[in-house]
Amino acid sequence: MNTFEYANEALRRDLNAYAAALRTLVTTLPCARGLCEKINKETRLASALLAFGGQQVSNELAQILFNLQNLWPYRDRPFARTLGFTEEINEAKMLRDEALRGIKLLLRYGNDPLAAEVTSCLTNIIRQLEEEQALLETCDQSIRPHAENMEMTRKRLDLLVAAIDARMPDSPEQQAALRAYGGAAAILKDWETGVPLDEQGITILDNCLDILEQANMMFGGYLNPGRGQG
Repeated sequence: MNTFEYANEALRRDLNAYAAALRTLVTTLPCARGLCEKINKETRLASALLAFGGQQVSNELAQILFNLQNLWPYRDRPFARTLGFTEEINEAKMLRDEALRGIKLLLRYGNDPLAAEVTSCLTNIIRQLEEEQALLETCDQSIRPHAENMEMTRKRLDLLVAAIDARMPDSPEQQAALRAYGGAAAILKDWETGVPLDEQGITILDNCLDILEQANMMFGGYLNPGRGQG
């Protein structure tokens, strides 16, 4: 296998693996968003309970509950983040610490029924944040290798476009192959800022793989200088 054939095969492997990572995000991130909604509901319940408490306890916990309501600012974005989820994971950890701090504040009220109910809300929030963090870590581990490998993927595309331009005779087939790989390069550039977080994203990626497969069949023989045609 020569340099061009290896680059072509490696590119197809990269994109197939990327498609698998995207499927992980498509199925996992909606569950993480669902946990965010549960956390918001628990936070609203805790706030409603605090309305019946003394001014001191309400003031001390109000800021904590406000912080908990601002979790994961990216949850409503329609795109999967292709550079990883470090910010969201760190946020989940920080908010878990905030909820723990709230529980410690409530300990001073002993067996007070109101404090017990708010503690229950915060306990549920901690559990949900831990579940959310685990899901985000799954997504991060799935997509990060592709974020780190994206530069090499672009280099392989550039190499193949240059090989087609230099080794394949000027013809409709050559132009079709150039368009196919040029289209793949454009898709990868778009993916640097995000891919659609639904089945449409997988469809786009699968179409890209189909295009590359067709292009490979068109000019496969021209990738090997020793088998040059024309």
